[in-house]
Amino acid sequence: MTNLKYQNQKFKHKGIPIPKFDMKFGRLIRLCVPNFDSKGNSLVHSFRYGLLSHFEEVIPGAKWSKRYKESLFRRYIKPLTVENYISKKLSMDSTNSKIIWEYLELDPKEKLNNLTTGKSKALAIKCDFKKYDTLIFDYYGVSANEIDFLDRVVDEEIQKEKCGIAIDRLEFNQNNEVNKNVEQIKVTVGNNIYVP
Repeated sequence: MTNLKYQNQKFKHKGIPIPKFDMKFGRLIRLCVPNFDSKGNSLVHSFRYGLLSHFEEVIPGAKWSKRYKESLFRRYIKPLTVENYISKKLSMDSTNSKIIWEYLELDPKEKLNNLTTGKSKALAIKCDFKKYDTLIFDYYGVSANEIDFLDRVVDEEIQKEKCGIAIDRLEFNQNNEVNKNVEQIKVTVGNNIYVP
């Protein structure tokens, strides 16, 4: 297998320059974007979702990994448990499902809507990496005490020669990346320039 999965050319998304980068198997691109552009417009919701959608469309075989959200109706009638979600999402038997929920330190009978954002995203990412080699996801909403947990889950999959792009907040990523499998790309706006 060739190491290069996708070569992103520099482009602008909603007026914000996204730098050129090479996406390789066994690597994660952590694209760090600020909360606001130079005019004070939010880059949190529609900007992030648009960027995630863009990468899912242009990267062959990429999957946008999203945490599961139940409808209000389902939440009250028959809420999904961790075990049901894994079985449904992956069509796995209980033995293989158990490996996932034990690895993630989850109670199989826990209702999905009771999981924290970090645990919910970790579950979605772990399940999606079972089916896809390339994921696109974000770290938004994950609490500070769950970042290391989510990083560990992602890194284990990246070490299996999978790859992905994670979008994260620039404000929380001011330090150099400690994980050698992660390439951090900081995107800034206004009087600053991006630092590839």
